[in-house]
Amino acid sequence: MIERRLIGRCGAWVGVPVCRYFRASARLAAAIAIVAPAANAAHASPAPEAPAVDTAEAKREFGIVPIAGGNTDYGLGGGFLTNLARLAPAVPPYAWRLEAAAFVSFKAKDAAPSEWVNPYQDYYFLLTVPHFLHERLRLELRPSYTRETTQRYYGLGNASVAPPDEIPDRDFYGRAHPTLSTRLRWDVAGDVFVELGAAYTENWFELDPQSTLVTDMNAGAPAVRELLGTATRHGVLLAEHALIYDTRDSEIAPQYGQYHQLKIRYSPAVGGHLPYEYGQANATFRFYLPFTTRLGLAVRAVGDWQFGDVPFYELARYEDTFAFGGVNGVRGIPGQRYYGRIKLFSNVELRARLLDFSVFRKPYALGGALFTDFGRLWTDFASHPELDGTGLGLKYGLGGGVRLQQGKTFVIRVDVAWSPDARPIGAYLTAGHAF
Repeated sequence: MIERRLIGRCGAWVGVPVCRYFRASARLAAAIAIVAPAANAAHASPAPEAPAVDTAEAKREFGIVPIAGGNTDYGLGGGFLTNLARLAPAVPPYAWRLEAAAFVSFKAKDAAPSEWVNPYQDYYFLLTVPHFLHERLRLELRPSYTRETTQRYYGLGNASVAPPDEIPDRDFYGRAHPTLSTRLRWDVAGDVFVELGAAYTENWFELDPQSTLVTDMNAGAPAVRELLGTATRHGVLLAEHALIYDTRDSEIAPQYGQYHQLKIRYSPAVGGHLPYEYGQANATFRFYLPFTTRLGLAVRAVGDWQFGDVPFYELARYEDTFAFGGVNGVRGIPGQRYYGRIKLFSNVELRARLLDFSVFRKPYALGGALFTDFGRLWTDFASHPELDGTGLGLKYGLGGGVRLQQGKTFVIRVDVAWSPDARPIGAYLTAGHAF
């Protein structure tokens, strides 16, 4: 994903087994998803049909931002972030919304400067339909493709040490992964929702036999070898279900309300090509506290636990992005910097709406933010002081950024963050708030 990768190394992007339970619960959740709308219609008071769009008042909202930038990891590149939505007063917040992004970078080979390589590319579409077939059913569909050759690995655990300089053959590995994911969210009652989803990802890798990752996989301590497994081509099929409480005034740029989520994910092992049977539990709590109409505080706390036979690259992630590093976790830290099963972190942002204006009759709002992100990771449920250390071990980042909102459905975010792990600073350009 683009938003997980726009971070510099020496520069910055600019402009730019409890398994049976989960099987049973997944089947139950799927059954609920199928019968819920019918049951609601049969036993509740007649549910109104999805509001008809008043074509006289409906309109489309479009936004696009070009991206151009470069750093020593990915070279020079460019792409775009874009958004197209159909607004209608009778169908809040919109009838549908399509977000898309693309980014491709190029870099000269170190050994042959006259030859160029393509170290990074990312493409995705995200279609959101708030009232899909039924007034209470929401659909999200997201196809994507990402290829990156500079994924970091310095070792497992919270106490892993980054070398003073990065040598690609030693410190990086490559991974390509097309994904197709879908989610259906059902409005159970009021502000309570049930969400069901599924995703399939194909994975293949590029590893140097002398890299730290391959060395740990083949000759590391027994606990390390068990956690890392192997890096052969494979697929992962994920099913998920979540319980959500949402009182936000806006899903794009919330100023007040709460958004809390309890989510379970499960991946079955199916034959030799889908070898990983594992699960993931996530609890996320978000609060949006306004001080004035233009100033407010946004707070998020995240706990993420992985169990079973987890693919090694997922140890650096929560849900679909990096936890410590990247644009939606602890900012300032290089992406995929720390690997472990247990992650706890928090983000605190002071957000201000500074200026409202129009360009070609399109409404815009310019805002700013100051933030601090912090947290800690543990390798496994068993104690591993040799990997995690024995002290507090808090990882953190400090920074600020600019927000540009166009209309009601599109936000561009530029963040700059410093961390003790930063080299020397992290900078990010992406669509949407961090949370």
